[in-house]
Amino acid sequence: MNDSTLIADHRSDSADVRLAEVDLAILRELSADARISNKTLAARVGLAPSTCSGRVSALRQSGVLRGFHADIDYEKLGLSVFGMISVRVTPVGRSQLRSVIDRLLEAAETLEVYQVSGERDLLVHVACDHPTGLHRFIEQNLSDPTIAHTQTSLVFGHHRK
Repeated sequence: MNDSTLIADHRSDSADVRLAEVDLAILRELSADARISNKTLAARVGLAPSTCSGRVSALRQSGVLRGFHADIDYEKLGLSVFGMISVRVTPVGRSQLRSVIDRLLEAAETLEVYQVSGERDLLVHVACDHPTGLHRFIEQNLSDPTIAHTQTSLVFGHHRK
């Protein structure tokens, strides 16, 4: 593999992208601080700024780098109750899973929705202002004929790589 380019390997319907070490270093730096300047990023990964900019563009074009996101401290916004809600839909509800996900994503309290395997179908990460807000979220968004079962766990800590 040529170290200066991204190589797309089309083995199946989905494309696997193999990355050079420098691309992985770029992704690590951007994960830590998406607002880092190109000049600083280039210095940290040992590239010329123009080369670094080109590699970031290639990462975006390949779909590996999908976007840049803000890391929000929800507690400073008064949202101090976090929950992970596992959801099992009814057999009939499986055909409507996409609409259930879309509805959950529309709720202000929803941070993320994961579609998972196992006994549950979805894992919903929410942030609320108070335990009653979490209860209200469940009643308003998960009391539905397509929902067979929910189980809520409070989140006491969050750690990110």
